[in-house]
Amino acid sequence: MARKQRIHYEGAIYHVIARGNNREDVFGEPGDKAKYLELLDRYKHKYDCKIHAYVLMDNHIHLLVSVTNTPLAKIMQGLQQTYTQYYNRKYQHVGHVFQQRYKAFLCGAEPYLLTLICYIHQNPVRAKINGGINYDWSSHKAYMRGHDSLVDTNLILGYLATDLAKAIEEYAEMAHTEIPASLLAPVQVNEMAILQKVEQDKISRDIKPGETTTWEELAMRISQEENIPLEQLLGNCRVRKVVSARNRLIYETIYANIMTRTELASRLNIDPARITRGYWQAAEHLFTINKLTDNSENRKKDSTLERET
Repeated sequence: MARKQRIHYEGAIYHVIARGNNREDVFGEPGDKAKYLELLDRYKHKYDCKIHAYVLMDNHIHLLVSVTNTPLAKIMQGLQQTYTQYYNRKYQHVGHVFQQRYKAFLCGAEPYLLTLICYIHQNPVRAKINGGINYDWSSHKAYMRGHDSLVDTNLILGYLATDLAKAIEEYAEMAHTEIPASLLAPVQVNEMAILQKVEQDKISRDIKPGETTTWEELAMRISQEENIPLEQLLGNCRVRKVVSARNRLIYETIYANIMTRTELASRLNIDPARITRGYWQAAEHLFTINKLTDNSENRKKDSTLERET
């Protein structure tokens, strides 16, 4: 059976995962990781693509890549084959170094990419590797500097704030914020399926990226839909229902690109860390609602089929 052709268009952004053959290590020593980054830089320039993030673990690799005219398949073929030749010569190894086909997930808009950056850079944290988020072989440090010769940090930092210092500050807060278990676990089991579902289902309900609205209109709509007085929604009330609605306001504000996290923290007079936590909690809650809805619809379909047969 022929493999499904990957979607390609100029500007497409992919999350690439390449694993060692039989889940074996693909890097024998730090010098091998340095060689891989050297090759990554070479193919970036050769095919005019951009590297937005990476992490090199011992037995697998995560890359966030955007392409222009050259399809991702050609870029990865050159990169992986050249590294395989290097590895086999060095270690007198024969055969595949990587699993025969890497995984590549087409990425969506801002919330997806911001989540994905955290997921990639937190790999060493979850693996309990010394250095954690400051692991030497990831692009986290490039984001903390705000620039890098290999990594294009402009796209992601530009989502967070127009001022570079503020953008780095917001990124640092996000990078140290643990992804909720209900979002993280499906990612580990089924790679990025849950994050793709968040993007595909537009779980922010009525609001869509780029949709023209004001923050005041959004706050008023959520106040009415959640049946919560506006002053409570925008205040410091800690009643669970109000906090949930405020998290929804945070999520939809960020999703629709109405404000940056810093601006929103200032408007709500709360710590930026609470903005990040509120965003994750709303995403987790809305995903759970969608999952329950999907399961209910599937049960209805199964019941209908049973009656018809």
